[in-house]
Amino acid sequence: MLNPSKSDCITILSAASELADDSMLPLEHGRLGLSRNGMLAAAAFLIERACFRRHQEGDGHYAVGGLSLQGRLRLDQLSNG
Repeated sequence: MLNPSKSDCITILSAASELADDSMLPLEHGRLGLSRNGMLAAAAFLIERACFRRHQEGDGHYAVGGLSLQGRLRLDQLSNG
């Protein structure tokens, strides 16, 4: 079972919340200021919970779209609770 850090999840969700409708956010640990393992754990955790409207994976790289309703709720929950 994945156990990502709360701050890693908030970082990814916050970045995805800024996207336009058809944009994709490439998940690059250096760009997001996260460790590679932390980013991968948080991304897998959030993707499994349908926090993004869409996602792509290829050659070990992830990209996510904007937040789904579940993603917005999770961001609010993690940020405020």
